Amino acid sequence: MEPLIRNIKDFPAGEVARLISADDDPFLTLAYSVIQPGGTSSHHIHEWEHEVYIIEGSGTLVADGKEYPVKAGDAMFIPPMVDHVTRNDGDSPIHRIEINPISAASGNARPGGSEPGAGTPPVIRNHADLNDETGHTMLGGRDGCPNYLMLYNGYMQPGAVSHPETGGHNHSWDHTVFILEGTGTIVVSGTEYTVTAGDAVRVPPGEHHQWKNETDAPMLRVTFNDIVSEGHG
Repeated sequence: MEPLIRNIKDFPAGEVARLISADDDPFLTLAYSVIQPGGTSSHHIHEWEHEVYIIEGSGTLVADGKEYPVKAGDAMFIPPMVDHVTRNDGDSPIHRIEINPISAASGNARPGGSEPGAGTPPVIRNHADLNDETGHTMLGGRDGCPNYLMLYNGYMQPGAVSHPETGGHNHSWDHTVFILEGTGTIVVSGTEYTVTAGDAVRVPPGEHHQWKNETDAPMLRVTFNDIVSEGHG
């Protein structure tokens, strides 16, 4: 089965780019959005969680009335039933990606302030905070994430390939990637696909795949895996 590859430029500027929708994937949705200075995200509350990665910019996450500063490189886990909104009180746009479980596609989010929040604090972790203990995991089961891991893969240098000993790998879980910087190649079941900054890539479960950087500049990506993958490398 071919991977799904869709770029933010495929969508009108200024609109939320729904890169992976419920029609594409039985597991999650992935959206890219921009919050302009002085603006906010939707202010709401709902039964499902959010995982958000801030690509550029800085601002404030307000969760159940408490304020948390957020900046580029931050991963945010917002638990279910938390009243939340992200405010851009900086001088430049906030660019971000957000994943939701497929159950969110049914809607049923309510306006913020319409009911008390659960009071569960968000988890905010910057990629600079990763260490030998965390490995590549930005967010996972230790943080209370019920559905997905968020992994920060770090720069893939020119000439690098993933899993060189085996020519790639395959696994039973869903594999969704957003390319933050650069250009590279993903080989899926023997076919090569070029991917570049702004691409969302969904590799179906069970498909053999390998990443390559055959350019002269680094490639950077963030990955979302089903939580069942935790501990499987």
